[in-house]
Amino acid sequence: MNHDPPVVIFTIFAGMTSKAATPVKWTLFILIAGLFVLPAIQKVFHPVHSRALEGYIEPNPFPEFSLNSLFEGLFLPRLTKHYNRSVGFHNELVRLHNQVDFSLFRIPNARSVVIGKEDYLFEDQYINAFNGRDFIGVKKIEARVRQIRFAQDRLWKEKGILFLVLILPDKGTFYPEYIPQRFKLSVRENTNYKWYSRKLKEEHVNLIDYSAWFRAMKDTSGYPLFSKSGIHWSSYGSYLAMDSLVRYLEEKTGRAFSHARVTQTIISRNPMDRDDDVERALNLAWGIPSQPLAYPKVTWKKPGNQLPFSALFIGDSFYFTWAEAGYIGNVFRNRDFWYFDHDVYYGTYPTGERAVSQDLKRMLSQHDAIIFLQTSAGYGQLGYFFIDRLLAAGGL
Repeated sequence: MNHDPPVVIFTIFAGMTSKAATPVKWTLFILIAGLFVLPAIQKVFHPVHSRALEGYIEPNPFPEFSLNSLFEGLFLPRLTKHYNRSVGFHNELVRLHNQVDFSLFRIPNARSVVIGKEDYLFEDQYINAFNGRDFIGVKKIEARVRQIRFAQDRLWKEKGILFLVLILPDKGTFYPEYIPQRFKLSVRENTNYKWYSRKLKEEHVNLIDYSAWFRAMKDTSGYPLFSKSGIHWSSYGSYLAMDSLVRYLEEKTGRAFSHARVTQTIISRNPMDRDDDVERALNLAWGIPSQPLAYPKVTWKKPGNQLPFSALFIGDSFYFTWAEAGYIGNVFRNRDFWYFDHDVYYGTYPTGERAVSQDLKRMLSQHDAIIFLQTSAGYGQLGYFFIDRLLAAGGL
């Protein structure tokens, strides 16, 4: 027979009043009663600080009561869901549950996350890119690269606008030795990265291949370029990449740019910035042990004859590591970023606008450079649909 919690507590208490009650029984009673009472106290008075869960949390407000929702069987399930999510110590119980799944069963309770060897964390799209599962074919890549080369030449000759492609490193390609064996294909003939990097070089497209560069200095960089529990390049890797970009732009344009000078390098086993962004999404009870990570503290040297330089960045979330560190604001006079060529950002702040609604001709008149930055060459669609819209808009 099932009993409600108050009935259980009352039954136990009745037994405690008997002469046979012992200190052990009283202790057991207090513990059981506390399991029911403490969450209620926490829910109402919040005596213990509860750390919020990371990632998207579906809102569950108190449901609005109506006779229709009651008779249709909607109100009570919504009410139950609301109380389940708002009970005291809910977040701590979720973290404990996730920790058990992670530590004992190797289950990551976060979408797209893969637990690799030695607890290196991956997202499945980067493993798919490493394996070539998202390969779009050589002909499509050749056609896209020809479009990019055409746009690059016209922008530079007719408008003096530099076009630049940055192929960013991804964790699957950088750390394949930590990918679980069951996720690896026995044969990897073609990947988008392999063919994009080859064709971009053959067509003499302005290119910085960070993926190849990071892998080349993987064992000599001094500090990790990717952390165990993050998906982006490490804070140290982000600094090296921006320094490389600045030097490339100076050589290509003949202009002087601001340079970062490292005044201090903090070494920490506690990941900071975005170096544990995947781990945070797992909402674990305690952290994954980290290797020592480097965090450069920089000052900026601005040349006296510096000319303002504006660039429109189009790409993925690696841009935010530069913007959050202050690199974008110190190097460029603007902070325009089109996230996946879809959402328009100013630095890290969404404007609420969409890239497809922007006036491309006016945009070209405001910038000195167009910079694509994407991991795995944009999952096959380098630049997403920007080049298509640019060619369709005319004016090149």
